[in-house]
Amino acid sequence: MDASTPSRELSLRQAELLMAAVILARSTSFVISKLAVAALAPFNILGVRFLTAFLILLLLFRHRVKNADRRSVRDGVLLGLVYTAVMGCEMLGLRMAESSLASLIENAAFILVPFLEITFLRRYPGRTVVIGIILAFAGLLVLHLGPGARLNTGSLYFFAGMAFYALAIFLTGIFARESEPLLVGVFQIGTMGVVSLLISLLFEDFRLPASGAEWGMILYLALVCSVFGFTLQPVAQRTLPADRAGMFSALNPVGAVFWGFLFLGEALSPCKLAGAALILAGLLLPLLPDKGHIRSVK
Repeated sequence: MDASTPSRELSLRQAELLMAAVILARSTSFVISKLAVAALAPFNILGVRFLTAFLILLLLFRHRVKNADRRSVRDGVLLGLVYTAVMGCEMLGLRMAESSLASLIENAAFILVPFLEITFLRRYPGRTVVIGIILAFAGLLVLHLGPGARLNTGSLYFFAGMAFYALAIFLTGIFARESEPLLVGVFQIGTMGVVSLLISLLFEDFRLPASGAEWGMILYLALVCSVFGFTLQPVAQRTLPADRAGMFSALNPVGAVFWGFLFLGEALSPCKLAGAALILAGLLLPLLPDKGHIRSVK
């Protein structure tokens, strides 16, 4: 794709596939971030991660960034501030709680998105979307039945992150239709990097990664989870309704279970398999006839 031309709007199915891909890419970040906070302070990691991702994006899309319109810059900055709050809560919580618990609570944000649409846009989800949300939430609960699901002090950060994440999904759906979505994603990443760096310089002992392992974690988070996982979400949400896009966050815990099985040798218990099945059923239900598109109430 030529970086100097506007983004081609995706079909609904293409947007759903892209949204699923970015969420699954980000599902790996909880494990990597959990390892990284053992060596680096939370906002130190975020600052280096997102500024590295921003520099890569500037190289890829320098012509678009140079000619960016004011609205895309504004929307990207606002979204970056909200996502900085999401990521800050996540990283602070990971110092005190399990990564699986972070994924469960934070990605339950999709439950709150329809309430934001009802409150601010007076847009109500259709029947199949509501049933899909209920199934996906039930799957999240079943997925984490067992020892790893207990709550602790770090859970408070995750619940705050959940609220900010719901707001981020809601705002992304609005901004992606008003602005150039790829540019929104680029300036979002840049804002997250700058704000996180400032917080780290003010309140932490900031340092650059010192070992190959530390740089490896940062580069993975920057390339896979940020350049791809964050930047392209507004592109997908230009087509997707916000409540439907929010439901895809339920894939994150499913991805976390899969990566744990594939790379860490974690067992796939009956609860995990049943939870994953419920989540997938909830995501697929709105694809059936009578999809439950959002309707407006005057």
